[in-house]
Amino acid sequence: MTTEDRNYLFDVGISLSNVIYRQCDLLLEMIDEMDRRDEIVNEIGALENEADALFHEFGFKFNQIEISPSERRANIYRMEAHLEEATDMLNELAKCLVRYNITEATEGYKASVNCIAAAVKSLMHMVNVLRVYDNETKGEYIKAVNVFDSYGVNYEKMYEIFIRQLFTEETDPIDVIRWKAIYDTIRLVFEAFETSADDCYNYMYFHE
Repeated sequence: MTTEDRNYLFDVGISLSNVIYRQCDLLLEMIDEMDRRDEIVNEIGALENEADALFHEFGFKFNQIEISPSERRANIYRMEAHLEEATDMLNELAKCLVRYNITEATEGYKASVNCIAAAVKSLMHMVNVLRVYDNETKGEYIKAVNVFDSYGVNYEKMYEIFIRQLFTEETDPIDVIRWKAIYDTIRLVFEAFETSADDCYNYMYFHE
């Protein structure tokens, strides 16, 4: 793999991470502007389309890049694919708010979106550290992956609390259905992040 090809691969990863960041920024904006949720959801969907276009272009160019061994090649492809998948999950989360006619964010939802925002900032840092990965930066890279991976563990604990509160404190069955679906979708976002963290661990092993 040439230096030019390597730079291209990481440029795509950084671009996809930036899309995720912009989607998350809009989700944070929507918390205080639920009356604009239709408009904001459309903006988040447009960003997901942007990520699709980036990934389709990447797929075409990737076939022309020589990477060996094959396991390393597959790992790099998965890294990009799972970043693109995260944009799909954030788009689905936004659409849930319209689908279930959410007009006011709960404290649990606010905490969840802020957790996503913190994870996304960690993701962007991790990708940038990965770009310059070598033996000297290995420790910083492992730390960055561990920090990013920890957000999924933290949300799993939050999820259990939110669901328990939902079924013990909420009296409206429609609201139980709505918020259970939304918290489950947020859980899928963190599952996508967790998979991306695994990809990054594997990249380190294949690099060595």
